[in-house]
Amino acid sequence: MKIMVVGVGVIGTIYGWALSEASHDVIHFVRPGKALKFKEGILMDVLDKRKGNKSRFLGKYSLKLTETLNQSDNYNFVIVPTKHYQLIDALQHIVPKLGNVNYILLTQNWEGSNGIDTLIPESRYLFGDAKAGGGFRDGKLISTIKAIDLGQVNNRHDECLQQSVDLFQSANIKVTVQDNILHYLWVQYAINGGFWPALVRAGSIKALLSDRNTGKLGFLAVNECLEVLIHRGVDLNIYPDTKMYLNTSYFSKLFAGIVLKWMFKYNEYVLRNSAHALSDPKEIKTFFYDLVNTGQELGVAMPVMNSFRQDIDNFHYAL
Repeated sequence: MKIMVVGVGVIGTIYGWALSEASHDVIHFVRPGKALKFKEGILMDVLDKRKGNKSRFLGKYSLKLTETLNQSDNYNFVIVPTKHYQLIDALQHIVPKLGNVNYILLTQNWEGSNGIDTLIPESRYLFGDAKAGGGFRDGKLISTIKAIDLGQVNNRHDECLQQSVDLFQSANIKVTVQDNILHYLWVQYAINGGFWPALVRAGSIKALLSDRNTGKLGFLAVNECLEVLIHRGVDLNIYPDTKMYLNTSYFSKLFAGIVLKWMFKYNEYVLRNSAHALSDPKEIKTFFYDLVNTGQELGVAMPVMNSFRQDIDNFHYAL
C-alpha cells in the first residue's frame, strides 16, 4: 500500500518505519523546508515487542519525504499522528488537497467526532490508539513498538477498517479492534488525565513513585475521572484496566501501587513509553480542564482533581 504519514514525530516515525520495513511505500509529509533536516534519515533504537520479531532494532530509518500534497499521489491511507487539540487544524489543511483517501487518526479524543465528520465521511476514517512511544535523545529516537488499537465511530465496520487491520498486521503489529472506539479513548483519557496532575506535583515519575501521599491522590483523581465517564454513559465493565482504580479498598490500592512501581522501575517498555510524560504542558492542561469542566457540567464532585488546579496552572514548561 501507499501510505502518507503526517510529520516525523515519535508515533508517526515508529509506525512509518515498521510499515516501511514491511515493504509498504511510506512517505512522510513535512512542512516546506523541513525535508532537508532528515535527508540522512533518522537513527533509531527500537525495543520491538512484536511477536516473532527481533527484540531490538539499532539502525537508520531512511525515510521518504514530501513537502507537497496532491490528489494524484493516490495514497491508500493517510496516518495522522497528532495531539487531539491539533487534529482539526491538521485535517483542514490536508483533506481538501488529497481527495478520496482513508484516514487513520492516531490521537486522543474527548469532544467526540462532530468536527471530524464535517471534513471526512464516517466511512473513510478510523481512530487508532498507539501501543508505541518514546522520545528523541541526542538525535536518536529511543522508542518501543508493540501493537495498536483501532476502531470506527458508531460501531462501524467499513472496508477501511478491515484494510487498516490488514495493513498493520502485515507489519506483524498486533491489532485489537474496539467496537466503541470513542468510549475506549475516553477511558485512556480519564486514566492519563487523572494521573498527570499527581505527576506534575511530584515533578517526575521517580519522585511520584516514592511519594506515597501524592501517589494515593493520583489514584483517587483517576477514580473521579472515571466517575465522569459513568455519567457520560460509558460502561466501565467492558474495560478491565479500570478495575484497579475503581476498587478503593486499602489492599487493592496497595497492590496496584506495588504493580505500578514495579512497571515503572523495571519494565523497559513502560519506561521508554513514559520517558517524556511531562514534555507537553499544553496537553496536560487540556486533559485536566476537559475532565474537570465536564465533571462540573455533569454534576460529578471532583475535590481531588480540583486540589491540583494550582499545580496545573503553574506548570508552564517541560521538566
